[in-house]
Amino acid sequence: MSTADQLLEQMFSWIEQREQCARKLKKLAQELESLREKCNASEAVGSSAAVVGAACLLGAGVATLLTGGAAAPLLGLVFSGVGLSISVITKIAEHLSSSKTMKEAKEIESQSNEITQKIQKLFQKLKEERQQAGSFTGPDDLDRHVVTEILGAMARRSGMHPHFIMQMLQRPNLFFNVGPGNRGLHQRVFNPELMVGLAGILSFFTLKAGGKELKFLFAKGGQQLFKEVSKTGLKTALKGGAMAVGGAIGIAFELPEAINQWKKMIEKNHVTEASQSLRDTANDLEKISRTLRKQLDKIKKMFKEFEVLKNCIENSNRSPQQKEDFIKFVKRYCQDQAILSWLSDNYDTEIFFKLLDMFYYIKQMLEKKKKKTDRENIDIDIDIIFVAHGSIEEPLMPASTLLPLSTIEDVILYSPWNSFIDSKVAYGIITGSLQPHHRLFGCAPPCCCQNDLNHLPTNLPPYWNSMKNSGAGLIPNIFIEPLKPVDPAWNEVVELQRKYGQPGTNRVFIPYRFPMKIPFYVVTLALSLVLFIFPFRATVHLAACLGRSSQETLSGQVENLNKQYSYTIDGTYMTSADNMLSADPELYRALQAWFDQ
Repeated sequence: MSTADQLLEQMFSWIEQREQCARKLKKLAQELESLREKCNASEAVGSSAAVVGAACLLGAGVATLLTGGAAAPLLGLVFSGVGLSISVITKIAEHLSSSKTMKEAKEIESQSNEITQKIQKLFQKLKEERQQAGSFTGPDDLDRHVVTEILGAMARRSGMHPHFIMQMLQRPNLFFNVGPGNRGLHQRVFNPELMVGLAGILSFFTLKAGGKELKFLFAKGGQQLFKEVSKTGLKTALKGGAMAVGGAIGIAFELPEAINQWKKMIEKNHVTEASQSLRDTANDLEKISRTLRKQLDKIKKMFKEFEVLKNCIENSNRSPQQKEDFIKFVKRYCQDQAILSWLSDNYDTEIFFKLLDMFYYIKQMLEKKKKKTDRENIDIDIDIIFVAHGSIEEPLMPASTLLPLSTIEDVILYSPWNSFIDSKVAYGIITGSLQPHHRLFGCAPPCCCQNDLNHLPTNLPPYWNSMKNSGAGLIPNIFIEPLKPVDPAWNEVVELQRKYGQPGTNRVFIPYRFPMKIPFYVVTLALSLVLFIFPFRATVHLAACLGRSSQETLSGQVENLNKQYSYTIDGTYMTSADNMLSADPELYRALQAWFDQ
């Protein structure tokens, strides 16, 4: 059993111990109440009081009729309003401390404390093992690997396939992107709420992160866990166990200190209050344990759903129910409102699953290449060049919408907003030869000014438009449409796709051919889901025009789009120098049929 598996096992064991302790405290509360009633009644028996009191002291729980039955009729008398004598108080207090039930509770408490120490030692051991296993860029990188190992233990406990677990453990960055500098991109984490939930559990056991990113995550997780526990209505102030310390919940429950408080209550003739405090404490321990178990069960459920996700991607012959379940699964874990809205409005569409099949096919081609290399145990970075007819529309949305998961490293756009591109630009994007200094701008229909100088964009950055760097910056909604099969160029492009679609240099050329106009974020969502299941990371390059779809749309957003990157006037096209075209004239001729009609 790995260190991470042992750590997780101890956490579940700690929860079980706390649940057992709660049951003992409830039992002890019942014993005190029963003892109080019997001893209270025995005080009125007169000469038999000493005998019955002795029975109470023994904790027999039954007022045995050692007086030959004389005491029995008097047990029904009402003495609840009479204060207990000092001797009875002493007897009840002694029972609290020395009863078998209390001894069992103390033993459980001792075991819980030992488990806590084991958890902390195992966490430290796991850190040391990971540090020895490889080099890390810093404390955050080490933290991510350590917590991912714990996720792997959760996956094993959920019964996931070992191959998928191995792939997951090799890719810790899939799960973590929620540090202070990445708040605008939090949706790139697959189900960030569950990652925060796991961090809350780790912080509950006072485990410490070494880097800033995970410290932020642990603090956020601790706050969330405290809110969840608080919803259950804690009634006691267990030392550490139910007190917010910097927004988190500590694990310490000092049973000896609690016993002293209950003794003081009894000594003040507040036996009822003491037994109620015992019961409240037990209830709170159960609430905390239930909350922890619920969080852990959520993570287990997530991994079981990964298997469903994987099977649906791999099997193109999906039933209507499988498709429905898959969409529900994506909607449940997706964080972006634009994507959620599209999935709701296009619930029965086939286009999303066609995109999944297309990217899965590409994945299979890439995997064949991966097996022939010495890089089986790490991700392959690929460039996917998506070629389509494009346009931009309202409303504006965060650039991060195009980056639904961290399996997509970046999405690169090449032209300014409201600009068309020609075949030279498309050629340069596909081959990777286009550079910012190659850009030239001119006048194209519907503009009739015939003056290229009018179309030079102002403040054009000397770099491409990176969605990763834009983060929460607002961009238009990019729509793509299919490239039409123009003879004879189409046949040439099919051949070109075979050539450029093969992962020879990890650059994959994909012409969009499905007969439906869709938002580009649907394409990146499908790709990111496929890449999430399999060990590849992609940078997506869009070779498409970004002209606005009508003169009415985005008319009031020019200033915003100029701030985000750059915006051109209507009728602007972007081209490039001719000296890039010598490498593959066949590709260029085919692209002319698409972009220069």
